[in-house]
Amino acid sequence: MNSKTVHIKNCLLGYGYASLIAYHKLLKTNNHEDILILRNENSIPIFSIKYEDARFSPLPIFPVEESELYNSDLFDGVPKQEPISVSFSELTNFNYKDHSIEEGSLASFMLSNQGIDQRLCLGLKQWGDSMLSKPFSQVQDKIKRHYISKSGNTRIGYVNGKSIFKYAINKLNPEVLNYSNIQKIDIEKKEVHTNDYIIKYEKLISTIPFHYLLDLCGLEHKHNTDFASAYFYFFKYKTGFKENQVVYDCDFNSDILRVFSIKNDFLLAQLRSDKHGQIPVEKIRKRVQELAPTIEGLEFAQELFVPMCYPLELITEPSTLESIDRLKENEVVPFGRFGEWGYSDLHELDWSNIF
Repeated sequence: MNSKTVHIKNCLLGYGYASLIAYHKLLKTNNHEDILILRNENSIPIFSIKYEDARFSPLPIFPVEESELYNSDLFDGVPKQEPISVSFSELTNFNYKDHSIEEGSLASFMLSNQGIDQRLCLGLKQWGDSMLSKPFSQVQDKIKRHYISKSGNTRIGYVNGKSIFKYAINKLNPEVLNYSNIQKIDIEKKEVHTNDYIIKYEKLISTIPFHYLLDLCGLEHKHNTDFASAYFYFFKYKTGFKENQVVYDCDFNSDILRVFSIKNDFLLAQLRSDKHGQIPVEKIRKRVQELAPTIEGLEFAQELFVPMCYPLELITEPSTLESIDRLKENEVVPFGRFGEWGYSDLHELDWSNIF
């Protein structure tokens, strides 16, 4: 069967927040018909959940109040929110001397720059024992940018249980073409081949995981593709926990990393992702009650596992860097956290790359 051919000026591969914000940016110099998003029809849009007949994204991806992005026209008309309230539980059941820490590891970096405190406890719970020996260079880089540099990093919380990004992008109404499988990307001919279509583009902006893009383009890569996942339990409650409040759990024996109040009757507990499918709900419910003792009517609602959340190592391998140059020479732009393989937030992306 012959494939249908689509001609487009700007093609966005991937359907996360980075793609949608890029779409908004491109509309400054293009019309809707100049931009097309290719969306994998088998993926859940922006890792959403369904709760009380509404589907929304509850992931803790928050705008930064001081950022140019948050103050841009993307957020015009979006409900404003107060900064997130953050607190830490007491550091218990943890002694850094119980762990063998190798020089150059993420743990070594944290000790030398952050001090021996709750952060190393929380780091081990989030990243696991690998951080005792491996550099996790992307995580080190983010700690330097966000915490050691003392740059503005005021996080803005949820509105009625939704990420503010969700509100911002709902008004876009982007042009979207669904696909079930991409066969290849021909960067010389500037074509994306799916099961049903050949998309001929002038520029391709890809936010899919970087090594997937290189495979589709037939380009070499040997970089470290290790990444970390995220795991959440959601709970309903009646009262007793302030909206947009965050509590970091510094008990090393607890499987909870942090608890977020999404709205006044709904919260998430982010858990150790290496224990996906192994954590009893009642254990977490009991610990949430200890962290927020004024909560009443706490009841488990659902869970969400996000397999790919945090890239861990920087791209430094020569042949991979050569492949990046090949992409850019042929108007293919890797973009976003996993597109560029950088543990970055949305406000840190260089949006000029897409033009």
